[in-house]
Amino acid sequence: MKEIILKAFRYRRRRKGVRQKKMTLAGQFNTVYNLKRIRHIMKKYGIICSIRQANPYRQMAKATKEHRTLSNQLNRQFKQDIPGKVLLTDITYLFYGNG
Repeated sequence: MKEIILKAFRYRRRRKGVRQKKMTLAGQFNTVYNLKRIRHIMKKYGIICSIRQANPYRQMAKATKEHRTLSNQLNRQFKQDIPGKVLLTDITYLFYGNG
């Protein structure tokens, strides 16, 4: 079984994960194994698939802190002396200019 799984692992010079390996075994080698069995054999013999690369957009969002929470500057003092100083709404619904 180890040799057949290694053939499927190296098929077309691409390293595959368990699901692709199962499809390759069924399609190219006419062998049907359960996913658990393939995982067990891979773990037993140390066959490791390469890990996906990190998503660069997630790293950029963390770097720019696009979705950050701000400090509580209002401290629940909603009544102010100046009208329009404190707005209690979502700013995406405020209309300005032509739109």
